[in-house]
Amino acid sequence: MKNVTVSGCLLAALLIPQTQAFAATIEQARTSLKNYGFVRCLDTAYQDSQQLDEDLAAASGAYHYMGRGAHFIQQNEETLDVTHDPYQVTADFIAKAYPNTSAQTQSQGRKNPLIACLIIYNSVEYSDFIAGQDAYISNPEK
Repeated sequence: MKNVTVSGCLLAALLIPQTQAFAATIEQARTSLKNYGFVRCLDTAYQDSQQLDEDLAAASGAYHYMGRGAHFIQQNEETLDVTHDPYQVTADFIAKAYPNTSAQTQSQGRKNPLIACLIIYNSVEYSDFIAGQDAYISNPEK
């Protein structure tokens, strides 16, 4: 029950500010993509809880292009092959960063996944990566 409450609060906090289909500003689009990556990080970290998995999948979908995501997926116009997917490269960034992020607590004596995800989420490297996806924002305003 605690996982459901925590995940519900996390989802509410992440989803409430993003009420429009396209972001009004580049900063809002960046925040939306960062939220997507944060949810993907939690999905990578917490693989044991079925309810949490369902909640994270729903939140991940909400921040994806097919949900409320502000970034478009670039395709070759002739072949329709994906040439750049900011959501996939964000998921790849998180998947690479998570195992290399140290976040052990003294009280737990093990890696704390939430702390690790927050370290990644708040890192300069992640912010720079997200800013690097600006070329794929749908209808950006500065």
